[in-house]
Amino acid sequence: MSYPVAVEAKFETDGSIRPLAFLWNDERVAIASLGRRWEQDGEVHFLVMSVDEKVYELAYRQADSVWLLYRQPEDLGGRHLRV
Repeated sequence: MSYPVAVEAKFETDGSIRPLAFLWNDERVAIASLGRRWEQDGEVHFLVMSVDEKVYELAYRQADSVWLLYRQPEDLGGRHLRV
């Protein structure tokens, strides 16, 4: 399951994308580090860690410029994981 989210991101001239923060449950979640990145079904997926060390999976659907949240810490067993 995925949820549309607003994401602050940096789009580089070389085509790379770096998510910086996103809004979830009316709170801004700042991204401290990026982990794995992959492309799947027309989306660019990012495994990210917030400043409070929670792991999320974000995806950018390029066809319509939509950001999605696929996983949040609760989906990963509530554990704090390193990326």
